[in-house]
Amino acid sequence: MPVELDFSPAERKLMEMARALRLEEDGKALKRDIVKQLRKAAQPVRQAVRASIRSAPTTGHAGRSIRSAIAQKTQVVAKLNGKAVGVRIVAKETGSLRNFRNAPRRFNSPLGWHHLTFGREPEVDQLGKPGWFDDTIADRKREFRTAVEEAVKEAAQRVARRVR
Repeated sequence: MPVELDFSPAERKLMEMARALRLEEDGKALKRDIVKQLRKAAQPVRQAVRASIRSAPTTGHAGRSIRSAIAQKTQVVAKLNGKAVGVRIVAKETGSLRNFRNAPRRFNSPLGWHHLTFGREPEVDQLGKPGWFDDTIADRKREFRTAVEEAVKEAAQRVARRVR
């Protein structure tokens, strides 16, 4: 004859939570969805950063624009493991476009950079658009933080829905 066990409400809730966590495949699906939501939350700020560098003044140069290359390499990076947990917007190196190394950093710097004119003397000083990256992100920090907090709340609610 089977014995009926009488579980308290707290014990039942704990068993439901354990079942919900097992359904999340060791958290892999949940992590994947959180990363996707974090990236989505950061997209408006990424677009603002890209628009900021594209609006930098230009003196005109034949070929692909460095501003366009920098904008294209501006990306959202979201990670949930390792030391750099969180979501960041990064401007990666543009490669060797006209041999201009560290272009994102130099365009953002208030000091600018100096270079040879068409590979020959004289050297000239040039200023990009200081603050195009840092200031744009700082101006939208509250919006960015709110969107990330919403993504985290949604993940917590997802687990909580399975427990009810």
